[in-house]
Amino acid sequence: MKKEIFLAILAIGFVFNSCKNDDSEEDNTETIVGIWKPIKEIAISGSNGNTISTQNASTCYKKSTFDFKSNNTLASTIFDDQLDGSCKSYGTENLPYSYDFNGKKLIIDNEQFEVISHTKNELQFVANYEDENNDGIEDKIIIVLNK
Repeated sequence: MKKEIFLAILAIGFVFNSCKNDDSEEDNTETIVGIWKPIKEIAISGSNGNTISTQNASTCYKKSTFDFKSNNTLASTIFDDQLDGSCKSYGTENLPYSYDFNGKKLIIDNEQFEVISHTKNELQFVANYEDENNDGIEDKIIIVLNK
């Protein structure tokens, strides 16, 4: 009988720990700590908010990593396609960063980026503003990263 009570208490402990772990994963959206990889770039019209284009990251660029560390240092390793078709590594650069989840702001090396969306496994931020559709109005160039 004592063995059955012990097993019942142990089972209840697993159930409560399982719920607790799920909750903590949901809270993870407030941090960007971890290694992120680029998956695509989206251009959004500055005049009407419509999507102008969506371009998947190249196989080479997908090798890039953005390692946001808990000490507010970003280790950025970039790979990029070359004109001759090769894939070049530009090495790793360590930069300071800060992240304001509620204010939707990411600051990397004193440059501020607008965060469009952030979930546990996806981060979208405006990397640049340029006139993609030649209408004289700057459009948002959004980089999408996955964890």
